Amino acid sequence: MALYELGIIIDPEIPSEDETAVFERLEKIITDADGKVVEKDTWGRRQLAYPIRKKHHGVYHFWKFESDGQVMTNLNFELRTNDAVMRSLILNLDRELRRKRKMDAKIQARAVKKAAKKQAAAEQAEMTAKAEE
Repeated sequence: MALYELGIIIDPEIPSEDETAVFERLEKIITDADGKVVEKDTWGRRQLAYPIRKKHHGVYHFWKFESDGQVMTNLNFELRTNDAVMRSLILNLDRELRRKRKMDAKIQARAVKKAAKKQAAAEQAEMTAKAEE
């Protein structure tokens, strides 16, 4: 099972009962597909960077959940068709972590290569200084 992160911006003008109904529906979709919600984080009402549906604020929620890829079609369908959801994004954190480790390894390899080149230049300068004496 892969680890995913779901970011949701909810319309701030809907009643709290409707908001909880949306989250119950999303959680049911995840759990019906043998997944589980690992973490829920609510940022609350925040100002948007740009207006969405002529609204300048949204309620931000972030979930981390484990599931297989089969749940994504149902989850995306629910997020797209629900009027309370203004924006959503699902990231596969396993893929993102693999990408980050790969980039970190490249950066580390470049740093090692640069240090070795600098060391070789210093040794060369030392050898020429000894030869001149």
